[in-house]
Amino acid sequence: MNQLQTDVLVVGGGTGGTAAAIQAARRGAKTILVSQWSMLGGMLTSGGVSAPDGNELAAFQTGIWGAFLRELNHRQPQGLDNAWVSFFTYHPQIGANIFADWVKAEPNLLWIPEQQPLEVIKQGNKITEVRFNSCTIHAKIILDATELGDLLELAEIPYRWGWELKDQWQEPSAPIVLSTLMKTTPVQAPTWVFIMQDFGENQIAPEIDIPPIDTPELFTNAWKNYDIESFLNYGRLPDNKFMINWPIQGNDYDQNLDRLIGSSSERLQFWQESFYHSLSFARFIQTKLGRRYGLATGIFPIENRPNFNTNPDILSAFALHPYYRESRRIQGLTTIREQDILPIQNGYTASLPSSPPFQGGWLPSSPPF
Repeated sequence: MNQLQTDVLVVGGGTGGTAAAIQAARRGAKTILVSQWSMLGGMLTSGGVSAPDGNELAAFQTGIWGAFLRELNHRQPQGLDNAWVSFFTYHPQIGANIFADWVKAEPNLLWIPEQQPLEVIKQGNKITEVRFNSCTIHAKIILDATELGDLLELAEIPYRWGWELKDQWQEPSAPIVLSTLMKTTPVQAPTWVFIMQDFGENQIAPEIDIPPIDTPELFTNAWKNYDIESFLNYGRLPDNKFMINWPIQGNDYDQNLDRLIGSSSERLQFWQESFYHSLSFARFIQTKLGRRYGLATGIFPIENRPNFNTNPDILSAFALHPYYRESRRIQGLTTIREQDILPIQNGYTASLPSSPPFQGGWLPSSPPF
């Protein structure tokens, strides 16, 4: 097994981990970025959410985030304004290619894809090494950027998971007591995102297979209060494709969520059920809207991923992993609360300006990131 040493090790290739690795390398630190998947970008790429809930982000176009938006605009000639859930949508592979190109351009940064953290080595209360499938890496600084905080579990570092009541941190929006839903759903339900396509009038898309677990009755009122165009245009992408991440009786999956932080076999079982749930929703959509609509092919890699279906045309329409909205949370030396960061009464943050200096559109120029 390879033994590597570096200044900074970032475990996890989502947007946060990738940005941290890039900036560490640019500051002169020898950096290694290890990702579980072949696509960098996490929820924005390998997780399939290429139509982020982002209309409120129009004014925040600086730093790496702003550079990402401008590069998307450059690489996707069809434009970014396609859906109503966000002011920008794009093909997932374009986003992943941007992150990969940035990482490969940094001489101080080594990216090792398709590796899972298996063990950590500690000296006192500090993690000094992480063992992966094919290598062990020793680093002065190690960042846990995994989607679910997996290094916390491996290192037996105390963490929080789930709801916190108002009397714990006095956060204004926290619940006073747990409702029945909160007790059964400790975190927001993940979603296995998939991409569909309008094949065109008088065209017949391949029929979507019936999954081993098929539950069409769960989706009966999915777009009850929306017309079909609104449903499809929620996450519309270029080239008559649609990101399906539908929150109303759609492909969110909330059954026994604690399995996500259980054993590897428990997480895999949750993944499989979530995948079948989304496949069932895809078939429901096709059944209701007609064979003009089907799964888009060739969107995601089919190698080195959970293989819950043997049909590559189905597999390549589904993200590599579920879209997570919450993770383990470390019990740190200091806890940042809602009132520490939001401009609320009795809080510690100044009110937002009444006239923002910039509203919408693309910044004509921005400082280097």
